[in-house]
Amino acid sequence: MTEPECISQKDSALACEGRVAKLRCGKGEVISVSGATYGRRDQKTCSIRRPEGQLKNTQCSMSSDKVAKSCNGRRWCNFKASNSVFGDPCVGTYKYLEVEYTCEVPERRLQNTTAVVCEGKVAKLRCGKGEGIYVSRATYGRRDQKTCSTGRPEGQLKNTQCSSSSDKVAKRCNGRRACKLKATNSVFGDPCVGTYKYLEVDYLCYATVTG
Repeated sequence: MTEPECISQKDSALACEGRVAKLRCGKGEVISVSGATYGRRDQKTCSIRRPEGQLKNTQCSMSSDKVAKSCNGRRWCNFKASNSVFGDPCVGTYKYLEVEYTCEVPERRLQNTTAVVCEGKVAKLRCGKGEGIYVSRATYGRRDQKTCSTGRPEGQLKNTQCSSSSDKVAKRCNGRRACKLKATNSVFGDPCVGTYKYLEVDYLCYATVTG
């Protein structure tokens, strides 16, 4: 059966202008942003050591979907509260970013999809329309002599106890509909020098959260 969707209690993140909002979920959960505003709606929030003139405009805020686009589907996400990201809804006012979000267990397909790509090639992860990627496992190295062996000398294939787990794929791809990542030592490090390696990624596709 399909794993049921589970929504936890709503959480929030706040960052004063120039600081970073940190959104966090537990293991097996992903972020779903329900709202994000940048500006000022009261005189108390982010007011320490600020002159009154920077706080008096409390009718200054704008909604934004930038946080949702960047953070939805990820386990954790950092987002800077700055005019360069959101624009400036009220010049001269000291602003802050407020984000409301929930942590959800993704609604998953019944079956894992596995992507395998040989060293030096590009892994291409794909989900359907209205779906996002959720990486459950990613390893780089070699676990057998058969995979990615064509045209390779025996010496590059014999070490099959050579693999390392990596969260780089999840950090790059979770929440996206499509994602590309190159299988190289420069990205993942070299767990076994002289062995020809490959990247193996197990991932699921889930219905993306709309709010």
